[in-house]
Amino acid sequence: MSNLPAHEPDASSGDSSDAGQRRLGPVSAPPMATLPGFLARFVVPLLGGPGVGGDGHWVEVHAPMSATDREAMLASKGSGALLSSEFSTLRTRAAQRLVAEPHLPDPNVDELSLWLGLHGVLALDHPDISRVWTRSKTWQRVETETRALLAFARPRAMDEALARHLAVGAFLELRRVDHIVATPDGELRYRGQAPPRRRFSLFGADPVDVRSESVRWIERPHRAAVQRLLPDVMWVSPLTALLAPGWAPPGWSPLMAATFLRSRPYARAVCHTWAREREWVRLGGIVAGSLLRTLELVAEVFADKPGPGVPGVVAAMRRDAGEGSSDEGAPETGEAGEAGEPEEGARLALPAPKVEFDRHDVGAVLGALIHLHLIKVLEFDARISIGLSARDWAVQTFLALPLLLSRLEPVLGSPLDELALADESFARRWEEYREHLAGLVPRTVVENLVATLVQRVVQRHPQ
Repeated sequence: MSNLPAHEPDASSGDSSDAGQRRLGPVSAPPMATLPGFLARFVVPLLGGPGVGGDGHWVEVHAPMSATDREAMLASKGSGALLSSEFSTLRTRAAQRLVAEPHLPDPNVDELSLWLGLHGVLALDHPDISRVWTRSKTWQRVETETRALLAFARPRAMDEALARHLAVGAFLELRRVDHIVATPDGELRYRGQAPPRRRFSLFGADPVDVRSESVRWIERPHRAAVQRLLPDVMWVSPLTALLAPGWAPPGWSPLMAATFLRSRPYARAVCHTWAREREWVRLGGIVAGSLLRTLELVAEVFADKPGPGVPGVVAAMRRDAGEGSSDEGAPETGEAGEAGEPEEGARLALPAPKVEFDRHDVGAVLGALIHLHLIKVLEFDARISIGLSARDWAVQTFLALPLLLSRLEPVLGSPLDELALADESFARRWEEYREHLAGLVPRTVVENLVATLVQRVVQRHPQ
């Protein structure tokens, strides 16, 4: 199977598939089936991220691998590559993008399972896959093996969860270069590959009719098997789901990562990551709505009993950014591919892990969401789009939280005193902002949150 240009490709990769493939990885790297080769060709460029080590950081995608391949890698002479100082430095630098002093465990078989699972997900979405596999049993076996690798990688401690985020967070940022050919019958999109010369002769498509487009891989439509595996990917990394809740799987709760919000450096990093999002109100609604779902308070707060989903999450997972163009080879519809990809009897994502929490975890989530409001007020960016976003119950929950601050102060404390001393106008702006929110959120919603959600924090409530 050919390689997939996915991560920050160089703009001068050329218009032929051969030229593009020469830039995908280090020419001198060992074979992909070996641990040193897999690290060099997939893991290092994945963790390296944009701008690290120069341009052209592309991950290579070959045939998917299984637990058997993993054991062979670990049993080979090159297994020491996992503990090399160069690789350790790369992981530390990747973690320092989030916090200044990260604590990471040594990479082990669990982390290797995650990398192999992510590689398998990309392989299942490769545009050439329909030409390689024609039997439905092959699709089923690869999907099952990939899901097993991902399940093997679920973290058990905070440092392991940080390590998982390094890979899953980078996975969400992968980019792909598509080539779009304009024809008399419309546009054809070649996903991650240059248009084949055999189809467009010298007297066919003019070079000016071919354009390149760098797209974020996760935002594009995917094959059905990949769509089923994406929730499994996110279950592996509770920190990634907290930082990017729009991609969280069904049943996700911010309490799954509350440990990070009870740590000041991580809480600060999470809040500022949220604040950088253009749709920060929608993001806050996802987190607040998911929290209310976990605590089973939605029906008590909102008498109209909203549906089972949290607004914003499913829409993000199913987003289609490819309207107006078609694809060569595998379709970008998220439906069954040309190779007989199975639909009937296909296994769904693994269930959500059990959520264990106490009132301090609930308080940590609420404190982080209120801090997001504070950041936006400090940035003079708090009123953008709020009026248009105050219609669904999850966003209403998020917008109501600053109105609950005085009731939560006995447990959460008040951040206002220190901020008011540093900026004399802040206290006035904060009160004006709260008055604005009071006009957006129904009074009954605020009162119901005080009677239910606030009590889960200020009083010891049996779980």
